[in-house]
Amino acid sequence: MGPIGLSQTNRRGQRSERRAAGDRRTRADRLSGRTCRRRCRGTLRESGPRHRERCPDEARRPMNDHPLTIGMPTSTFLPALGGAEIGLHNIASRLTARGHNPIIVAPAGNARDLRQLRDKLPYRLAAFPPKMMTLVHHRPALGTRFIASWLAGIDRQHGIDAWHGTVGFPTGVGLVRYAAGRRPHLVRCAGDDIQVAPEIGYGMRLDPRVDAQIREWLPRADMLVAITESVAREYAALGISSERVCRIPNGVDLARFDQPVNRADVRRQHGIPEDAFLFLAVGRNHPKKGYADLLRATRSLVDEVGTGFAVAIAGAASEELHPDVEQLGVSNRIHLLGAQGHASLADELLLPGDDLVALYRAADAFVFPSHIETFGIALVEAMAAGLPIVTTDGPGCRDIIAGGRWGEMVEAGAPDALATAMRGLMNDPGHLQQRASDALKRAQDFSWDRIVDQYIEIYRHVIERADKQEQATP
Repeated sequence: MGPIGLSQTNRRGQRSERRAAGDRRTRADRLSGRTCRRRCRGTLRESGPRHRERCPDEARRPMNDHPLTIGMPTSTFLPALGGAEIGLHNIASRLTARGHNPIIVAPAGNARDLRQLRDKLPYRLAAFPPKMMTLVHHRPALGTRFIASWLAGIDRQHGIDAWHGTVGFPTGVGLVRYAAGRRPHLVRCAGDDIQVAPEIGYGMRLDPRVDAQIREWLPRADMLVAITESVAREYAALGISSERVCRIPNGVDLARFDQPVNRADVRRQHGIPEDAFLFLAVGRNHPKKGYADLLRATRSLVDEVGTGFAVAIAGAASEELHPDVEQLGVSNRIHLLGAQGHASLADELLLPGDDLVALYRAADAFVFPSHIETFGIALVEAMAAGLPIVTTDGPGCRDIIAGGRWGEMVEAGAPDALATAMRGLMNDPGHLQQRASDALKRAQDFSWDRIVDQYIEIYRHVIERADKQEQATP
């Protein structure tokens, strides 16, 4: 399905075409949708219990049988391939497969970049106006007000049953500005929209204007999704009641990471020795990812064990680490692979891409030295591939491995401790196998099917709660 929007010119053109064709349908006919809920809303202009009282078709169907139209605004989307983008794509795809009607509302630039893939998207895609995100950057309060106004128009056009906002600012704030007290909704924060790390300049809330918007509006949301306990603690610090917070992690397609690959071919493709013990790290090059610690840990391993191992770093701009690699004298141990995972976006919309999945399957262990994560989807992908984990006690990381239960955990920013944990896996085959088993077991908790079940349950919860509030209103 192609991008859709609220273009006044397009609507006028459609009306002219209908008049030219002698279309004499009623307004209710023109606004009718796939379900009775959306069709009747076009004439009754109401929803919830009052709607069902006046609509015999609705009254005969229990609430949990209704296909839902879910509005899903986001400030970032494909073809960017971060955890938020891939997660939203997978949620929307699985909602469609279950008979629901998700409508992703993405920045105009993302929608434009996806035009060639419009026939492959299993869900509908709407666009914010051009320059909307630029306005938000320069004038946060005014920008989120415009987002709220735009979402109101999307709601009128498509009859949204519940809203699911991705990224707390600006889309989450804009959604709450529109929907609070009006429409059922939830917001899922995704990273630097909620967390801050001043020592590395990380976090939108370091801007006091953004922080003020988040503090004012997010506590008014119907529900907030915490993808880890670290995020739940950030919500609590904002004064958000625990009754308004639900815990739903990001997910992974377990079956994709269970497919066999030719390890030798994958390694040969990237110039990695076939007989080396391969540590894989995945993620963009950013100070919070702790790659400087990993490079120093690799130097320590070279000094202690010599050859016999390799470290591959796959992520956007990882090639920029080359000067540091050269300075430390570990260029024969570290392979900087750049961004991986784009091929399947163009071919089959399988995310992450086959080339990245193959890298996971060709590795022996996974190392993730990040200082702070909201979730750390790469950890879960590595677990699904059966890789033993070495990570840190940083927020997000410690949540995924439950404080060391499901993998090796070391202090963030401690290269020597990282090297010790890596060496422990290399030198102890029995421990390596146990940690691989732990990883596979933990990965089951992140099945997309299980996670989408939880989202559907929350959608119905906020809808039913809104219905009860409407019914109680005189």
